[in-house]
Parts: sequence; structure tokens; C-alpha cells
Amino acid sequence: MANTWDQIVEKVEEALKKQNFTRAQDEAEEGGRSAVFTGEALAYAVTFTPSTKRIELRTCAMKEDAPDKQWKVLSSWLYDPASEEEADVESIVNDFCDTVEGPKRVAALQTAKKKRQKGEESTQDPTFMFNRFAGIYPEIRADLVDERSTYGTARPIAFTRAHILPRVSETLAGERAESPALQKIAQLLSDLYENGDFDVRAIVTMVLLNSLDGGAEKHAGEVTRRKRGRGEGGKNREKRENSRFFPALGA
Repeated sequence: MANTWDQIVEKVEEALKKQNFTRAQDEAEEGGRSAVFTGEALAYAVTFTPSTKRIELRTCAMKEDAPDKQWKVLSSWLYDPASEEEADVESIVNDFCDTVEGPKRVAALQTAKKKRQKGEESTQDPTFMFNRFAGIYPEIRADLVDERSTYGTARPIAFTRAHILPRVSETLAGERAESPALQKIAQLLSDLYENGDFDVRAIVTMVLLNSLDGGAEKHAGEVTRRKRGRGEGGKNREKRENSRFFPALGA
């Protein structure tokens, strides 16, 4: 494993040095190893887990000159180091290097730097979003376990479409207009859109809101009209703001 590991890590390190990343101290990771690279606003890690035979490229934001440990998987490979096949190693190296050098990751680095400078770094990623929805639909926790055991990670778009969208749509279509559950979903989607990272905002708009059926939208519109007719001016403004981030609730 040592030779294979060194080949992969050294190539990733070469690619990241061009973006002013430096290698930090290696860490133990679930019985395996993790090589960490830190920059001004982002960190990367190459991680190998023997129990699952997975080698992953991960990223997270920097916080107080150290990774914030809210790792997101960018690429994941099944790999048995005992085989030590050069073709496998080369494929992993090419994929990891192409990922960190690709235009999306370079753009993400620039965005993270700007957010860090403004003190507006968001940690509300898709994993955070899944946990928030699990607070409303507890059965999502079991779905997440199945998803990760099957794919090694929770696929943001696919998991949302399969497990969150049907539940949200059912709640909107089946609950009474004054239902606390329905109002809770409206507030959650508003919060996620307002404070989530780019991935979360895209999922809220493109996967959830754009996929709600007409019946759910019509029923939800009634909720918004009732909300706007209640409370003091300040509360009404707050609820109208919620509907701005949850267009399906717009009257």
C-alpha cells in the first residue's frame, strides 16, 4: 500500500502546489490514512479506508487556519491496494488531479476565498440539509444509511429526488393549510435557500421547488394567503419573505 499511496498523494500534491496548497500532517482515518492539503480558504484530503476499500478525494473549508472537518467527497474509487495494478493507480491519479485542477474547483476556490474574506463562509452543505430534513422526516436517517452503504456517500441530487421530494410533495398535498408541518417545511426551505451553499441552493430550486406538482402548489398557496392575513406588520413581512424563497407557496 505504501508505494501506491505515495504515488497518488505525490501527484495530487504536485497539482495542488500550483494553487498554493501545502501538505499538512497526515491523519489517521477510520483505520486508514488521510493526506491533508491546506490553502487559504479550502482544504483537500486524499483518504483511504481499508474496511471499505475506498480511496477518496475530499474537500472542506478552512476555519481559523485549519480544516473545518466538514468534508465533502469529490471523487471516490473502489480500490484494493493488494492488487497494485498500475492501470488502477493511473486512473485514480488522473481523476483526482483533473478534479482539483478543473475549472469548477478553481472557481470554487475563488468563491471560497471571497466568502472567507467577507466572513460569510457557509457550512450548510447537502449533508447539513439532509440532517435538517431528517428532523421533520426521521425515516430519512435510515435512507441515508442505506445510501451510504450502497454508494459510499449520499448523492445530493439523486438522494433528494428519491427520498426528500416525495415526502415534501406528500406533505404539501395532504396537510391542512394551517398545518404546523407544512409551515415548518416552508420555513426550512427558506432557511436553506438563504443560508445554504451553492449546492444546497441549486437543490432547493431545481430539484425540490421545480418538481412540486400542481396540486401541492395550489394547496400551499392557500397557506401563504392565510399567513399574510395574520399577525402584526413585522410578522407579515417575515412570512412574505419566506414565500419569496419558497415560490411554491406564493399566492
